[in-house]
Amino acid sequence: MRIRSRRHPKQLIGGVYINKIARATAIILIIVAMGAIAYFAAQWGVLQVLGSLDFVTSENMILALKVIIVLVGAIVADRLVRRAIKRYSKRIGLVKHIENMFKVIARIVIFAAAVTIILPIFKIDTGVILSLSALTGAAIGFAATQTVGNFLAGLYIMISRPFTVSDYVKIGDVEGQVREITVNYTKIYVPTHNLIELPNRQILDSRILNYSKGDTVDYTFRMGFPPTLPGDITNTELIGNCITPVIDSFYDRHKEVFVNKPEVSIATDYMGYMGSVGLDRLQRTFAVRVFFKEKDVGAFYDLQPQLLAEIIKKWDEYSKKVTKNG
Repeated sequence: MRIRSRRHPKQLIGGVYINKIARATAIILIIVAMGAIAYFAAQWGVLQVLGSLDFVTSENMILALKVIIVLVGAIVADRLVRRAIKRYSKRIGLVKHIENMFKVIARIVIFAAAVTIILPIFKIDTGVILSLSALTGAAIGFAATQTVGNFLAGLYIMISRPFTVSDYVKIGDVEGQVREITVNYTKIYVPTHNLIELPNRQILDSRILNYSKGDTVDYTFRMGFPPTLPGDITNTELIGNCITPVIDSFYDRHKEVFVNKPEVSIATDYMGYMGSVGLDRLQRTFAVRVFFKEKDVGAFYDLQPQLLAEIIKKWDEYSKKVTKNG
């Protein structure tokens, strides 16, 4: 029989509870300190001295109060927006540095708006500042069109998530595993064991094929044979005598990489990614479907050419045998 101990609510929230106590204590101390300062200022006649100064007027006090209200409002808005961004990022699974980038952008926008509100309070014309800002922004925009395009495309990819880090994808003519997604570039680990950086703007203009299903890659590659085979070998004979035996043997030797046994079929052209249909006047094309874990993509890069080499070797032996017997 299992006995569950009941914890005090304070123990369940741990550090969060302590943080709340610390914040409440700090607020109380600030209030007490402000009260003490006001009391001693009254006792020592500080307020009377300040009142005799030219710049301490009711009008200036009102201006200062307005500025304080705007700044406090900006700080509160910044905190609320940052919390909203944190919740949204956690919900959609944004990486930490992207979350921080959104927080920085939000802070800049909020305090820029606060400055725009404060300037008219002191009767400063904001028209000149806004005009200079617009001209500067236009100049930067024209000079960095490609960078801005990549930045916006990167934000769109991170939010819409057509793929995530570790997914095995084909983007245009580039195929491989996604290793990193930044606001400007996406890094792809290709079968040559190299990293390629694709501009995010180029990715949005390309067709994307995602082979990943959870943490498993469901990938299909093709291989071709001559259209005319020795002894009029049929497709069924080719699959049964050359391809399937090699796949069975290869799978038995590398079960630690492949989730299921590879499958073979006559290739079909879907979305143009297979490159050709199964039967034409140039070659007979077969599709080999393999399943492996995303973490084993490097091992698959080494095993795929070995599998093709063994199938070709088996084909050479079988074709020679058929030719000799024919």
